[in-house]
Amino acid sequence: MARILCLHGMGGTGATMAPIADALRSAGHAVDAPTLPGHGTTPEDLVGLVWADWLHAALTAMAAPVDLVVGQSMGAALALDMATRGTVRGVVAINPLGPDPDAIDGLEWRIERGTEWVEVPPSTVGEVAYDRIPAVALLAMATGVLAIDLAAVTCPVLVVTSINDDVVDPDHSVVVAGSVSGPVERLRLEHSGHVVSLDVERDRVIAAALTFLGS
Repeated sequence: MARILCLHGMGGTGATMAPIADALRSAGHAVDAPTLPGHGTTPEDLVGLVWADWLHAALTAMAAPVDLVVGQSMGAALALDMATRGTVRGVVAINPLGPDPDAIDGLEWRIERGTEWVEVPPSTVGEVAYDRIPAVALLAMATGVLAIDLAAVTCPVLVVTSINDDVVDPDHSVVVAGSVSGPVERLRLEHSGHVVSLDVERDRVIAAALTFLGS
C-alpha cells in the first residue's frame, strides 16, 4: 500500500482531485486530497496568503515520506517543491506551472495600476471553483513557483500535459521535464483541458499513475 497525496490547483478544492483520489483508494492505497488554505470558502480568503502557506499545508497533510504526490497546476508545482525537500518518492505533475518571470512582471504591472481581481471563466468540466482570483494571490503563486529549485528534484517524475490547455502553456511542461534531475516520463493528452482530473482522459492518468507507482 502506497501513501499518496493529491493536490488541486489555484481556486479549486480537494474535490477537484476526487476522481483520481477515489480510484487510487480503490486500488488499495492510502490517499489524502486536502483543500489548500484560502480555498473552498470565498476568494477573499486567498488575500494575504503566500507560497509558504500552501507548501506548509501540503507538507503537513501526510506524515513524510509520501510515496507519491499527484498534483495539478499549482498542486503540481507544490508537489515538485515538496520533492526538493526529500519528502516525496515520486511526483505526477499534471499541467504543471513552470517558472515564468514574465507572468510576475505582468501581474505586478496590473496590480500597480489597480487590478485587484482576475476573472475565471466558468468550468467546462463541472469543477466547483472560484470565479475570480485575487491578483495578489496569483502573484504569490507565480513568485513561489519561480523560487523552486527544479534541479533539486531527484525523484522520478511523470509529467502529464494537455495539448488543449488554455490556462497553463504546455511549454511549462517542457521546462519542468527538462529541468528536474531525476528520471522523467511524459504523458501527452490530446482531448483534455486544464483540469484533467475531471476531464475525459482522467482514466488514462489514473492508469499511468498506478503504473508509475509500481515502476
